[in-house]
Amino acid sequence: MDYLVIGLGITGISTVKTLSKLGFNVYGYDSKIKDRENEPEELKNLKYTLLFDLDDITSKDIICIKSPGIPPHNELIQKLLQKGIEVVSDLEMAYRLFGDKNLIAITGTNGKTTTTMLVNHILNESGKSSRAIGNIGVGMLWEIYSHPEIEYFVIESSSFQLDSTTTFRTKVAAFTNISPDHSDWHGSFGAYFKSKQNIFINQKETDKLILNIDDKNLVKLKDKINSEIIPISLTEKEASFYYDKPYIYHNEKKIIDTRKLRIPGLHNIQNVLIATAIANTLNVSDDDIERACYSFNAVEHRIEFVREFNEVKFYNDSKGTNVDSTIKALSSFENPIILIAGGYDKKVSFEEMFKQYGQKIKKLILMGQTAEQMKKEAKWVKDITIVNNMEEAVKLSYKSSKKGDVVLLSPACASWGMYKNFEDRGNEFKELVNNLGD
Repeated sequence: MDYLVIGLGITGISTVKTLSKLGFNVYGYDSKIKDRENEPEELKNLKYTLLFDLDDITSKDIICIKSPGIPPHNELIQKLLQKGIEVVSDLEMAYRLFGDKNLIAITGTNGKTTTTMLVNHILNESGKSSRAIGNIGVGMLWEIYSHPEIEYFVIESSSFQLDSTTTFRTKVAAFTNISPDHSDWHGSFGAYFKSKQNIFINQKETDKLILNIDDKNLVKLKDKINSEIIPISLTEKEASFYYDKPYIYHNEKKIIDTRKLRIPGLHNIQNVLIATAIANTLNVSDDDIERACYSFNAVEHRIEFVREFNEVKFYNDSKGTNVDSTIKALSSFENPIILIAGGYDKKVSFEEMFKQYGQKIKKLILMGQTAEQMKKEAKWVKDITIVNNMEEAVKLSYKSSKKGDVVLLSPACASWGMYKNFEDRGNEFKELVNNLGD
């Protein structure tokens, strides 16, 4: 079997390196790479064939692994499918190549990153060796291949990756929640939701799925799930793991005092519930879980405290790339909020967000493609200004603030068009905030 890797970014480089080292015949293609001078440095000494035209492929028995960012309706992908070439994601390849490893998969619209990092933290703190990979910006195949000593790999699994899977299966998986997102990529909420369901579709009766039963859409999936469901809930005490303020319980046993957590918000308590349930299935003791949860700090770019300047607190939630994520961020604060939002247009409505939390937003500062749409839909916010860039946004946010206010960057949109990624956006915000007063 030969392999064609399309898209030579983080995922593609990781894939080419792994397949090449395993001895397969590998082709690599990226429409942005026009000559050898632009070939990624990490691939220059590898045994593989860099293509500049897909017509140069000579193999007839070939599988294509595409970058997660390339949508299924892409013209190039459609041509490959019409030729009968199988197109899969690196997630699918992770299972085909390393299905004998301890792989743990986590998906959902929000909470994936925090939950993934927390599970990884709990496992390492309990004495097990673990590595977080996947949609957190880490090429998974090379990480698995090059670290045979690692016992567990915790995979943040995006809808983009899950969409192109057919046999993918993990013995332990988790579904955090579901809400509209990425309609521009998937074409509809139904298609997006269906791709997420691949997290459990191949699981067997002996496998385990941690499921958030507070989410009505997830509860409807029960008849489709073959594996053992381990329910978590913020409200239902019948769940295996549940929250009864201020404690998290496992089957009525008190295990975590949420007042001691370093990550704010009810949504993060939900993330802790899911991570705790995963760790429990992996035989981590309650004491080890509790201790690890108390020492876990917020993930960078996810309601990350940046600085307090003249009694105004600044938070970076650049990872808030959809409406539901920003709603959760807004719900985390009691103080008046100056919200910086806007970005790439994913063809979704923001009205419900402003309806719920518009009264809480003291000032709304907008930027990017969605600025005008947000301004129209933010009928519950009295003070709205559109700016051209982050520098203007940060300066205006501080100028508009008073002691006790919270300045929150939580865009409810992807960063594309203005930034390389959400990390780039968050880093600029942090740098500008840290330079205030200089």
